[in-house]
Amino acid sequence: MEPRTAMEKELLKESLYKNRVQEILRKHKGFLSSSYNEDVAKEGDDIELLKKQYSSERKIIDGIISNERSAFLSGLALSGVVFASVRFGPRYLAVKLGGIEKARVLKEADDAARKAGTRWIQQGVSFLFEASFGAWAGYRGYNMISSQNSNSYDEIAKIPLCAGKSIVSEKICSEWVDLVHNEMSKDFWKNLDEEDCRLKDKGRWKAVLGFADNCIKRKAFENSYRKQHGMKSDDPVDVPKGGVPTDILQMLRKQRSS
Repeated sequence: MEPRTAMEKELLKESLYKNRVQEILRKHKGFLSSSYNEDVAKEGDDIELLKKQYSSERKIIDGIISNERSAFLSGLALSGVVFASVRFGPRYLAVKLGGIEKARVLKEADDAARKAGTRWIQQGVSFLFEASFGAWAGYRGYNMISSQNSNSYDEIAKIPLCAGKSIVSEKICSEWVDLVHNEMSKDFWKNLDEEDCRLKDKGRWKAVLGFADNCIKRKAFENSYRKQHGMKSDDPVDVPKGGVPTDILQMLRKQRSS
């Protein structure tokens, strides 16, 4: 069925947009996985102070990594269970239900295949199928657990609002905001408002949009903070405890209108 509206046409670009998001993540994967590290420090910087300034972001990222690790281990465990079930389950049930006679028939079949020299082929093909099916089940399990973990999505989106400094925001925000609000069509984002949303991963896309919007909030807060404290336009801002207020844009608009 041909797409009729601009929103429906944008649904066809979901994979394309997903690839663009992944390109940015791959480009900055070092900072995403480690947050502050000593490579960021310049000569003369106080390393311990920098670690403290980036500690709020570090805590968020550690929580996200922990959630993903749990999802991965669950997927790995499922993979092992499925592999064992497929490999040993049918034979076990056959012997359990068929008794000694069934066990004898299976043994004779194995002996005949071994004498004919085809036993190793059967075992190889069976193992390949069982391992592939187990791996597929494990991946699907990980993917389901990870994609349903809305808490991780929410935490990722909140990184730009964290207190202190944020290396992720410093390195990614500009490119991310440009992708979300300039490269990607507004009609794509309208799909999130649909009651029967047809996006393949609504939670992930809400996090992508939320992250971009929070990048804008952090930039607005930092610009306002610099003006209030007589700082230069490129001076780094150490966001006070409590982080960037979620309603910072409304607050600034009220200040300008008063």
